[in-house]
Amino acid sequence: MARPTRALPASSTYDKVRWDFLQQTLRMKGFSATWCNWIRSFVHGGNVAVKVNGQNGPYFQTRKGLRQDDPLSPILFNIVADMLAIIINRAKDVGKVNGVIPHLVEDGLSILQYADDTVLFMDHDLEKARNMKVLLCIFEKLSGLKINFHKSEIVCFGQAKEFENIYSSFSDVGWDPCLLGLPMHYRKLKNSDWRHIEERFEKRLSGWKGKLLSVGGRLVLINSVLSSLPMFMLSFFAIPKGVLKKLEYLRSRFFWQNDQHKKKYHLIKWDQVRQPKQQGGLGIIDLEVQNKCLLSKWLFKLANEDGIWQRLLRNKYLKSKPFGSGSKTPGISHFGLVRFWEDTWCGSQPLKFIYPSLFKIVRNKSATVADVMSSVPLNVSFRRGLVGERLRAWHELVGVVMRVPMRGGRDVFKWSLNKTGVFTVNSMYKHLVSNGIKVSQEIWKTKIPLKIKIFMWYVKRGVLLTKDNLARRNWNGHQGCCFLTKERVFNTYFLTAKGTFWLRHWAKLQRNEDQ
Repeated sequence: MARPTRALPASSTYDKVRWDFLQQTLRMKGFSATWCNWIRSFVHGGNVAVKVNGQNGPYFQTRKGLRQDDPLSPILFNIVADMLAIIINRAKDVGKVNGVIPHLVEDGLSILQYADDTVLFMDHDLEKARNMKVLLCIFEKLSGLKINFHKSEIVCFGQAKEFENIYSSFSDVGWDPCLLGLPMHYRKLKNSDWRHIEERFEKRLSGWKGKLLSVGGRLVLINSVLSSLPMFMLSFFAIPKGVLKKLEYLRSRFFWQNDQHKKKYHLIKWDQVRQPKQQGGLGIIDLEVQNKCLLSKWLFKLANEDGIWQRLLRNKYLKSKPFGSGSKTPGISHFGLVRFWEDTWCGSQPLKFIYPSLFKIVRNKSATVADVMSSVPLNVSFRRGLVGERLRAWHELVGVVMRVPMRGGRDVFKWSLNKTGVFTVNSMYKHLVSNGIKVSQEIWKTKIPLKIKIFMWYVKRGVLLTKDNLARRNWNGHQGCCFLTKERVFNTYFLTAKGTFWLRHWAKLQRNEDQ
């Protein structure tokens, strides 16, 4: 299907809003006269001055616009911007414009808005595309919000690509548009689409110059800054293996090397460094696991919430499946999510394990709880009659299910790793990286600088570059020590000349005190 899509940014957003249009919008949305008067007193009567060469000019009164940094301004702006969606939907009702995928979204999808960013969707129809531009001009005249067509882009898909030259008269034709910093593609992202993340990594590293930071400072920066740079992208897309390998290389190089141009020994495998502190690592965030956790958040939202994108995915991919299957009655948002036999909703395990003899002969193994509870006692059909042990199991099952408290509404999933039942990325991350083996936390509880804690961690793991460890790395130097035959961690740091001096004098002091 041919579909041109337009991305529309508004220019100079707050200072262009017309006050009379704001008041009309508030009244149309049902706000009381008292509330409208309050808003009028807040936005009217502002005085501003222009600073030129360090000197403030004369003050003059504003005639339109919302005040910058006012906590009410974002809300009022969204109320005004919402009128564009209302205008487009009313035009769609009378057939002047059209949306896309009406078989998946009721009345078709025609507009998505976030603050001052807007995306319009249209089927290939030049006349209705012209009508859409007329609506944008009307909204501009009414609200004062000017559409910046120089920054707008039209992206054509399917048969509409043959008419790109014609659509270019409405706005510039784009090839790889971005919305909110994310690339908009109908295909899977390539490694090149992640190049800006890699460039930001390298830019940060060259700016910090790791040689100016201690190992503790590098650890903090890796977790607080470097690891957070790709999080926005990781929340929406699965990271390619090649990109993941490059980012891990950059983080590892920055951690182990004081200066990115000097090669240093990596004392411990990077996989062990990324382990949580509870499992003996340094707690550096695992980007691959974090990516899985961030993407899993959308599954929880898909199951428990009801919005445009949830309805679209359910109708396209999950309509005939238990998870997220929609009701057959149009306009009804209550749908069965929980599977009667296969989900854990009645007891500590699924019913198919508690009553395997019944599950073996049931006709609809994927039936939802809503389907089964639609009749009394239970809406369950078996391939053969129930006798003997199966009949007793059936009566027991009916009794167990009937004792479960039911209430009207939509089924929801509870997250078992969180006491509140709400999914959190942090709880899933801790679960995935945990191997069940906990080590002592005494090092990290000590009130000393972080770089000393990391040094103690090196000592505990026996990875410091003493001569015996260097020999394991094919170092050919002399392994002898002034005290022992081989240099090890203990004699390097505890049997030095200074250490021996203080041990001797400490013994003399102790003898003098005893005398």
